[in-house]
Amino acid sequence: MEILALIAGVLYGMFIGIVPSIGATTGLITLYGVMPFFLGDPYLGVIFLMAVIAASTTGDSFTSILLGIPGANSAAATMVDGFPLAKQGRASYAISAAVTTSTVNGLLWGALVFLFFPYYGNLLLVLGIPELWGFTVLALATVGFISTSNVVRSIIAIIIGIVIGMVGVDPTTNAERFTFGWFYLQDGIQLMPVVAGLFAIPELLNGFKQRQATTTVVKQEVLEGMKVVWQNRWLALRGGCIGAFIGILPGLGGAVSDWMAYGSAVASNPNEKFGNGNIKGVIGPEGSNNAQKATSMVPTVLFGIPGAPFAAVLMGLLMYLGIELGTPDLILDTRFFYSMSFGFLAATVIVAVISLLCVNYICKITAVPYKYYFPLLLCIIVWSCMQYTGGWEDFVILLLFSLLGFLMKQYKYSRPAMLMAFILADKIENLTIQLTSLYTLETLISRPIFVGIIIAVIGIFIYSVKRKNGVNYG
Repeated sequence: MEILALIAGVLYGMFIGIVPSIGATTGLITLYGVMPFFLGDPYLGVIFLMAVIAASTTGDSFTSILLGIPGANSAAATMVDGFPLAKQGRASYAISAAVTTSTVNGLLWGALVFLFFPYYGNLLLVLGIPELWGFTVLALATVGFISTSNVVRSIIAIIIGIVIGMVGVDPTTNAERFTFGWFYLQDGIQLMPVVAGLFAIPELLNGFKQRQATTTVVKQEVLEGMKVVWQNRWLALRGGCIGAFIGILPGLGGAVSDWMAYGSAVASNPNEKFGNGNIKGVIGPEGSNNAQKATSMVPTVLFGIPGAPFAAVLMGLLMYLGIELGTPDLILDTRFFYSMSFGFLAATVIVAVISLLCVNYICKITAVPYKYYFPLLLCIIVWSCMQYTGGWEDFVILLLFSLLGFLMKQYKYSRPAMLMAFILADKIENLTIQLTSLYTLETLISRPIFVGIIIAVIGIFIYSVKRKNGVNYG
């Protein structure tokens, strides 16, 4: 059963990776309806979900290289030099280099994260309420200020997310809050329609507008692509280190790490041209994507703080299976960590073998016009978001957040910042209540870890205000 769950996750993950503009976040949203199949053995669900994440991350590179349409936001950097290579008839050369780089870094950082996860759990023993509150604020600072060039718009997005996250019942008075008398909102707003509306629907519509291009695949260059990665191994490993670092910082996501890795590749080769088919422009960002996915699990699992938008959906799916991330008891669950390790690492190897052996067949899938699978994906997402009550209220909430997501994307308001604030609203409120009732200013400044976190938050804010340019990551 574990093997079957792994293979199913790999096949589905490759599919959503290959389909343009989908990516891990949207692909995970569509899985809400199939989670009941894993209620009998939640650990099979863990294997399946981790395999989906690993496979989709590698598969994202195909459409970026072949069609010039990013499989996800995190694959956009690969497109800059990968697509020109494909137009030159060197698609398999670029794809094999991308897959090889992703696989090596995925295995390296996946092993460092998943196999040693139980030992990281000892961090919880030295952290108290002040430190957890500080890490939560740090998460909002990193996603809200580092990943965008407009600090004011990020602050607005964070405020909106917190307010929406507080809809429901006040934990101290047990009175209704921000429900406007609507009984449906008494239990709060569910995660799935929020994520689908902010990310999935706008990206689907954006992909529907994109135009496809015809490419030629040269099978003989698969081995050449693997060799060039070895020749540029330090560039590939540097990209992995960048992705691993960004992954640990909650909420930034693969788009930030991939563009940083691409920028590093350009900066380290000042005498070479990029943007016209330089293979180093593929190796650099591809080194970061799987590494970022692996290390983003650290804050997600240990603290219940999503390391990226896809991790927010993963938290919701695992909670449905009865597995709550960020709890001390989870650190003692060895089968949970075994399932995560097996799902991610085994899927990374399998998808690499399939990709390198079946390049020609996979490329034919990407040639299917977007209009044929766009309605199917849209229906699956809507269906997944209507599993809460099955009534018209579910649809209305999805529609409202889809409109909000489209407007935020259009006007460059940070959607990751709003999502992070929405998810952490309850945690921030509860920790703030405990912090203010149990600790004084004197006791707080005597805790070095807490003071260090606050200094880091202030430093991030000052850096963001003084920075003249940045990533407009809406």
